[in-house]
Amino acid sequence: MLDSARAHDEAGRPADALAEAWRAFDLAPGEQDAKRLLASLLRRNPGAAAPERREDIARLLADAAVDPVSIAPAAWLLLAAGQPFSTLADDPAALADWIEADDFARRLLAETYVTLLAAEAALTRLRRWLLLSGRWPQFPRLVAALAAQAAHNGGAWPFDAEERARLDAAADAPIAAAYLPPRTGADRAAFADPVTRGVADQYRRWPYPSWSRVTTPRPKTVPAAVEEVDGGRPSGLPVAAEILVAGCGTGREAALIALGFPDARTIAIDISTASLAYAAERCAAAGIAGVDFRLLDLHRAAELGTAFDFITCSGVLHHLPDPEAGWAALAGALKPGGAMRVMVYSRIARLRVQAARTYIADLLGRPIDDDLLRDVRRRLIGKAAHLLAGSQDFYTLGGIHDLLLHRHEDPFDVPRIVRALDRLGLELLAFDLPTPFHRARYRREHPDDPAFRDVKAWAALEMKEPLLFRGMYKFWCRKPAG
Repeated sequence: MLDSARAHDEAGRPADALAEAWRAFDLAPGEQDAKRLLASLLRRNPGAAAPERREDIARLLADAAVDPVSIAPAAWLLLAAGQPFSTLADDPAALADWIEADDFARRLLAETYVTLLAAEAALTRLRRWLLLSGRWPQFPRLVAALAAQAAHNGGAWPFDAEERARLDAAADAPIAAAYLPPRTGADRAAFADPVTRGVADQYRRWPYPSWSRVTTPRPKTVPAAVEEVDGGRPSGLPVAAEILVAGCGTGREAALIALGFPDARTIAIDISTASLAYAAERCAAAGIAGVDFRLLDLHRAAELGTAFDFITCSGVLHHLPDPEAGWAALAGALKPGGAMRVMVYSRIARLRVQAARTYIADLLGRPIDDDLLRDVRRRLIGKAAHLLAGSQDFYTLGGIHDLLLHRHEDPFDVPRIVRALDRLGLELLAFDLPTPFHRARYRREHPDDPAFRDVKAWAALEMKEPLLFRGMYKFWCRKPAG
């Protein structure tokens, strides 16, 4: 059944793929392969979730081995479109009564951030009514769920001056936590470069990304992973590999690496003390051990004193003062024959973000704080939601900062990637595509490029589908062994 589901997925039939995956789940609900596939399918095709699967989705949402962020969009679409949420959305009192009594709705609020603007709008009205009516003490479970939601989204939901005044008068009340979650007390880290210093301060104040759990990956070894993307050519890398996660942020990628490569030793570095504290706390809460988190600028990776077999750097290089210089520092810490996985912004895909910035140009002269970030969201929700509502980053305060107001951004295109690989003496192993459907289509259209290495084909493909890499370019490269 899972093979059939994967075949439907590659053919671009998400509803059929989900139906087969659910059948496999029904037969063996504890089987991680089925849960892993369901999480991937629901994340990529939330609108294909069938209403009769609501209880099963609730089980996945509560599953410790499944990332709730991947399940939430489908769950919110089902909840917001169905009864009674859709009929109560404009009646805050009735909606409060229902959510107070509904375990699934409260769990959805408490597990991860809301990723549907229609649901956010209804819940924002509900929160306002709870505060201004003074009736929030009558709904303790709802208020606790809203407080958990605020912790997940960082306080991203906008509110007005009347709510602000009431909050100022009730700063210690439980309802206040549904608006303004507690802040970390992490200290500033000192860096000589002003861009690095600014980026570190950004993530100190707004850790990114927000996460609580990850979907447990299928365990493998580093050599197996590298050989898989390299067409089966022996890698010569050890099973007990040394891995570096360069720019680990809040630790989500490091958690996936630790779970995915249990025989390896993982070091994760970042320039933000707040992000590292968040990472350590989340990994501990999820029972993920074996990650050595360290405060270190990736330009100084050589100071770790380790020649790494595998380095992964996701969403970091394009935020450096000189991306190629940072990449060179990582290449210098890579063992001869070692592999690197890199993810960087696409200049073309980021054009939609540039378009969104035109709607908030008059706000950008203000100092960046929580109120500005909420004003940015309010403006875009009202005027240009179509540009960014599909991005999960749009739904958290740290995400909106990273998406639209980052201190420094220098995106790539395919020719720039190729030039950098040549300059650094790195061999391209493979580009990656965002879905099984795209990968299968590419193989059909380019049967002479089974390893996804034809850079001209990649550049042409992006010109045909400018948003194909909105989730960043992802590619693998290797340092020659000689």
